[in-house]
Amino acid sequence: MKYIELESERLIFRKFRQEDFPIIYDWLGNLENMKYRSSEPKNEKEAYEYLDWAIKCVEQEECINFRYAVVLKENNALIGSCELAFTHKDPSELAWELHRNYWKKGYGTEIGKTLLRLGFKTLNLRRIIADCNTLNRGSYRIMELIGMRREAHYVKYYRGNSALNHAWCDKYLYAILQEEWIKMKEN
Repeated sequence: MKYIELESERLIFRKFRQEDFPIIYDWLGNLENMKYRSSEPKNEKEAYEYLDWAIKCVEQEECINFRYAVVLKENNALIGSCELAFTHKDPSELAWELHRNYWKKGYGTEIGKTLLRLGFKTLNLRRIIADCNTLNRGSYRIMELIGMRREAHYVKYYRGNSALNHAWCDKYLYAILQEEWIKMKEN
């Protein structure tokens, strides 16, 4: 499957560009933005490596990782990134990250809905999963708002970064089946 550009009501989902680096570094290098991760915020070199990887993901002949830069339609501002890691194995996984200046504005929900549409309507996937730290209410609330259900609670699954004092962290796993998504769209 070739890379597919997307859009939603307020957002454009496009390929990453080298000129995206300053904003990417601002969110990947910020402890508040990276709070619920196991890794520490990225330094400049690591942020460049991430950007190079994100650019290469969509250059593959057979795209298996639909990785997007998410920008606002109104002003073309880069506000985050997202992906649907699609393989011929089951399940596929969605993920997103938003710059902290754009939290609590409904963009995460809009991103999630758009990725589910890509996965179920365009790619005809059977099942899509997502996960998050159990303390990350914003992320799991988005998963619930887009129709995903909590399937697992992994206890002391990974060590958090310095924002969480390197404590052992729990993780939630959410999932949705194509037939559940179709039924939700019909209602």
